[in-house]
Amino acid sequence: HEGRCYLEQEFAKLGLEYVPSAANFVLVKVGDGDRVFQALLRIGIIVRAMRSYKLPEWIRVSVGTMEQNRRFIAALPGVLSAG
Repeated sequence: HEGRCYLEQEFAKLGLEYVPSAANFVLVKVGDGDRVFQALLRIGIIVRAMRSYKLPEWIRVSVGTMEQNRRFIAALPGVLSAG
């Protein structure tokens, strides 16, 4: 619960649209989901691109440990601005 709330709060701070969740993941709209997926993968952060679900602008972020969540959030603005 804590990790999911943290991710949702950080997405809101970044001005990103997301789907509030009760599950162990959060869907977040990032523009080009495939590009963001690849960029994060290159730095060792694994998310899921949602193109196969007809949501090409979204990624699915699994809630990890707080350390993993913070690492992802720290990397996200740079990945988004690189696009």
